[in-house]
Amino acid sequence: MVYPGHSIKNISVVRVVFDFYPTKGGSVSHIIELSKKINYYLENQIILAPDFDLECKKFDEKFDIPIIRVKYYPIRAILGIPIIPLINLLYMFNVYFQIRKMKRPDLIHTHGIYATTFGTIIGRILHIPVVGMLHGSTSAYSKISGRYETILAKLFKPTHALVLDDGSRAPEKFKKLWKNEVTVVYHGIDTNFFEPKPKNKELIKKSRLTEPDFVVLSTSSLIPVKNIDLAIKSFGIFFNKTKANSYLLLAGEGTSKDELVRLSKEYSLEKNVKFLGGVPIDLVTDYISIADVVIATSLYSNMNRSIQEAMACERPVVVFDSSGTSKLIRHMENGILVTSGDINNFAEQLKLLYENPELRKALGKNARKTIIKERSWETRIKKELDVYKKILGEKNGK
Repeated sequence: MVYPGHSIKNISVVRVVFDFYPTKGGSVSHIIELSKKINYYLENQIILAPDFDLECKKFDEKFDIPIIRVKYYPIRAILGIPIIPLINLLYMFNVYFQIRKMKRPDLIHTHGIYATTFGTIIGRILHIPVVGMLHGSTSAYSKISGRYETILAKLFKPTHALVLDDGSRAPEKFKKLWKNEVTVVYHGIDTNFFEPKPKNKELIKKSRLTEPDFVVLSTSSLIPVKNIDLAIKSFGIFFNKTKANSYLLLAGEGTSKDELVRLSKEYSLEKNVKFLGGVPIDLVTDYISIADVVIATSLYSNMNRSIQEAMACERPVVVFDSSGTSKLIRHMENGILVTSGDINNFAEQLKLLYENPELRKALGKNARKTIIKERSWETRIKKELDVYKKILGEKNGK
């Protein structure tokens, strides 16, 4: 994929991340795809990622871009006292020494608030511009995290920030903090990889789905902000209304799993709610292929990458209309929006799709058209390269 007029292969970039393989999630997939898509235009790109002491060697060797694993201490607390900021700071110290040993890059591109703010210090010391990529806001996880993020952002401003519009108020927040040095971007979705596939019948057997009439899939992490409890409750209402041989597949990992397992038992759904764990990226499209509908029940925002991947695969989506979700999903055109938190209506919409295969098909086809038109990597990479050229032009007095 070549974008005319955007060849800037004389630029070298060091990409600094906290979240990377072998961890899973939308941010990790986002970084992996972005680094691959933009690599054609760069003279040199190197990724600095945490060394989790896990089996990363095979992945790193096969990856298109050099990866240097930096020492990281995966300790969240000591004697019950959270020390994550200290651990992140130590990691960035190691990043600093690693960059200092390298041939000096033209740009440091960081991902996440911690890498961006601490990376800004590194950039100032080494006189290297820093492009900070914000994947939404940590306010989604807790008020304390949001306040800490705000303090860091006020203290340390990158040369320029790219803020991912995930449907939340993150773009508004960082524009207020960093003024004009912010460019808002959207997820880029690889529609050649995420495309419609025939139902994977072997996967249906492997997942122990006995002659299913209807399969509902959630590909969100099992963490509080994703409100998977509401997915289970909505599915329970649907299940009791229809008596269909239906299943809810939960593809994800997270801190809420034990609570969600208990909830499924409480609703007598333990045979119909399947916990799949973290699904490898190369199997995501296979799981989407066996789903009749993909859902998202976060009360924070549902304009996340996993929903857009499902849309690209021509699957109808049912989501809570939280924050800016309606920027992407238009009710009864390319998906179904439900008033945030209304589990009864959510169940009714599942029932509607269960009873109307043609509606499922129409919504799915429109969903893919939307992603192709509004979430192309071409548009996303153009914005990224424009920021690079602007920063380096200013640095060189052009």
